[in-house]
Amino acid sequence: MIRPLAAALIQQGVTPALPDPLKKRIRLTNGLSLFGVFVMLASIPFDWSHAPRWMLAEDAVGALAFLAFPLLNRANHLLLSRLCLLVLSNLIVLGNAVLLGPASGAQMVLIALAATPFALFDLSDRAPLAFGVALSVACFALAQSELLATFQDPSAAVAAAGYDPDSAVVTLAARIFSLYQTSAANFKAEQQLRQDIAERLRAEREREQARQTSIYSAKMAALGEMSGNIGHEINNPLAAILLRAHRLQRLAAKDKLDATTVTGTARDITATVDRIRRIVDALRSFARDAEKDPMRPERVAAIVSDTIELCAERFRQHTIELTVDPIPPDLYADCRSVQISQVLLNLLSNAHDAVEAAPHRRVRIVAEADGRDVRIAVTDSGPGVPQELRARIMEPFFTTKEIGKGTGLGLSVSKGIAEAHGGRLVHDASATETRFVLTLRRAQAPVVEPPATKATA
Repeated sequence: MIRPLAAALIQQGVTPALPDPLKKRIRLTNGLSLFGVFVMLASIPFDWSHAPRWMLAEDAVGALAFLAFPLLNRANHLLLSRLCLLVLSNLIVLGNAVLLGPASGAQMVLIALAATPFALFDLSDRAPLAFGVALSVACFALAQSELLATFQDPSAAVAAAGYDPDSAVVTLAARIFSLYQTSAANFKAEQQLRQDIAERLRAEREREQARQTSIYSAKMAALGEMSGNIGHEINNPLAAILLRAHRLQRLAAKDKLDATTVTGTARDITATVDRIRRIVDALRSFARDAEKDPMRPERVAAIVSDTIELCAERFRQHTIELTVDPIPPDLYADCRSVQISQVLLNLLSNAHDAVEAAPHRRVRIVAEADGRDVRIAVTDSGPGVPQELRARIMEPFFTTKEIGKGTGLGLSVSKGIAEAHGGRLVHDASATETRFVLTLRRAQAPVVEPPATKATA
């Protein structure tokens, strides 16, 4: 029963809102208060047989006073409780040292009390820390001097020598208890710190998993939007190949094949197959997981071209003018090309939806160098982003599209990808039309080593 009660008293005044270092100090204050109660009560049997009766009253009143400090902490008087604990402890010891005389050795306890403020206050609490140390030093100086000798109790002089061992025990016990409480509080704080670090690492892992899931979800949503258009984009050249094959069959049946016709048809089929290959390659590259790809110099023109391959048919079907300004062939960005393609595809998809119902439907891509950066801008002639929504368009799951048409992940994921690349994705509110700008770190073109030549004898 005593142990749960003591544990409850030690927790008085400790609330979740307090910082961890202050929680530790409050627990130490309460623990030292209980130690003071124990010392006062443990002294009663000895004082009953050896000491003047006023010391019994001091023991009882002191025990009650020490019990008041956890209650002060509970009332949120956190600084007052610590200061009062130091004052009461020093005054009780000073009173014993003066009334019993130097022979009692009571002043030795003041040496232990001089170190107590360092357990109750942080080094940043300079004023209360200095006050506590100065108080113990001043009390020790007074006890050692003769200034208060007139207050010595003559009736206690005979028993004073018997208090010397008791004073030594109390001094040692006070130091050991204070160090134990400090070590216990530090151990608990370290455990809490380890737990906080473990929880933070777990939260970071979960956040990273959620981020990768969001990227995958946004990518799959983009693939879903493109799937019908890509199928149409591939079916058209397949139909062209089939028609040319039928033409060759008819010419063969009529025995009218010649080298020029076969060569021309083969050339057309090769070009058509190459077009399909580019579409499939772009789709395969876009669909794969690029999270672990290294950051490396990538040609911006190639990234834009591969992205256009995936969505050009969708724009053509809805008679939307999609233009790409000439991109310098030596413009490179330090990036993961698949992820940047995902960002551009999302911007193009948003631009497509924005202009679909507009009287003038046009989307423009501009890529240019800007000092140490590369800026890729996607501009559309849509109605624009309302002023009241501009601060929220990058938030996860926020979308201005109708239900079932947008996931609300596109811009949020794209912004995360840009920042993971050390760049940024912003809405250019100063532009006359709707304009989103992706900024990446510019890279030097990779150096291509010339093929080694064999030495000739």
